[in-house]
Amino acid sequence: MPETRATVVLVHGAWHGSWCWELLRPPLLAQSLAVQTVELPSATSAAAVGLSEDAAHLSAALSILAGPVILCGHSYGGMVISAADTSGADVRHLVYLCAYMTEAGESLESSLRNAGERRPGYWIRRLGDGRTEVDATRAAALFYNDCPDATRTWALARLRPHWGRCLAEGVQSPAWRRHPSTYVTCEQDRALAPHIQRATYAPRAQRRICLDSGHSPFLSQPQQLAQVLVRSSQ
Repeated sequence: MPETRATVVLVHGAWHGSWCWELLRPPLLAQSLAVQTVELPSATSAAAVGLSEDAAHLSAALSILAGPVILCGHSYGGMVISAADTSGADVRHLVYLCAYMTEAGESLESSLRNAGERRPGYWIRRLGDGRTEVDATRAAALFYNDCPDATRTWALARLRPHWGRCLAEGVQSPAWRRHPSTYVTCEQDRALAPHIQRATYAPRAQRRICLDSGHSPFLSQPQQLAQVLVRSSQ
């Protein structure tokens, strides 16, 4: 009997939500891949949550999936796919999309410092309740510099605060130590410096791919990104 088709599980980054994958879904479905998105608690919960809660949420979502899984994390979402318990699913490949692919014990913030970033997150505003948001005057250039104007406006209106605990919690047993992985470097990225992606994170993956895109290729280059994920499923 033919193998069950693979499911691509898409994990968004900080300040975003499942909405950010809308343009990527059609080209993936056209390639006969199933698609599932995950809405992280750190972007939706009224109570303070962090990486551990996000990872637990993803683990639960994975545990009910049948068939092979391709797990893709964007930016902070790379921390989540690294921290999740993947033992309950048939995870075949991890894709880190301009993502934080940290070593054991490293948090997002400590990883950037270890990579030589002098001012990690200088464009992040800390809110009084423990959440964070992106400086509104910088968000367009940071995240959507290569997107069409209409797409950029649409995305900016959907950004939301994100709990700051996520940035300080570390991954204890990274999933990329247990599963094959691909790192996708985005060469026009203004949120996570491409030289850090290339020098620090990409060497940890078995496969390395470069896209000439900004931080959000799912909006600026969905067809090209879909092909990366299709190759990871084969």
